[in-house]
Amino acid sequence: MKKKLLKLMSQVVLILLGGLMGSAVVFCGNAKKYQLPTRGEMQHTQNISPRYDVADKRAIKASRNSAVRVLSWDEKRGQMSVSTGTYFKYKEERYVVTVYHGILTPSCDNIQIEASGLLNRCSEIVHYDPQTDYAFLSVEEIPGRSPIRFPADFVRTRRGWLKAVSVLHPLLYTGYPNSSGPVTLSGKVMSFTDEEYIHFNSYAWSGSSGSGVFNFDGKYVGYIVAIDVGQTEYGVDVLENVILVVPHFHIDWTPILKR
Repeated sequence: MKKKLLKLMSQVVLILLGGLMGSAVVFCGNAKKYQLPTRGEMQHTQNISPRYDVADKRAIKASRNSAVRVLSWDEKRGQMSVSTGTYFKYKEERYVVTVYHGILTPSCDNIQIEASGLLNRCSEIVHYDPQTDYAFLSVEEIPGRSPIRFPADFVRTRRGWLKAVSVLHPLLYTGYPNSSGPVTLSGKVMSFTDEEYIHFNSYAWSGSSGSGVFNFDGKYVGYIVAIDVGQTEYGVDVLENVILVVPHFHIDWTPILKR
């Protein structure tokens, strides 16, 4: 009885091994027939869902191609900040607009711009405004990124602004939350506040600050400055799905125009 049981078990093992080997052969054959794309192809800024039409894809590409990661550090305090910026061009000069609270020191020596895995130098902090919370960084050409054009690629008309802040109007942004990314998310306008922020229903996390927000016409609307924080009887309630966007008409572009 014991010998019969051992023989039966050995037959089962052989059958299983044969099945696995057969599966391996089939898989190898399929791998040759259906080759996987490279990681670079899967991560490419042009790899966008086919469900979007040509115009929408153009807007998504503008968002993804102009998004950069901004790294700033303070050696004395041992601190580092990661935020997002938008790469733009005025005449022949190139800049990044980002949030002021992501810049830890007033020197480009401690700031780098990362895109496509490459670190790029910040040439000069052109201007900053702590109250409105933005900063302009002068940069050289950034490989792997395409700058949006100022002012051509920005919302400028009365009709454009009415549309951009209208309730349930779709917007999108690309950012580097939690030091990952770039990630692209879309959402809808919830309201235009008395403080003249756009309340945007999407998701954002630490590192998303400074991300350029675009409409689906591919026009720059403004930048993410914070996520909403509410107060409850149990304490602070962080609302990651309620994003505060500063419209770019609050930015003083004069320092760029005068250069």
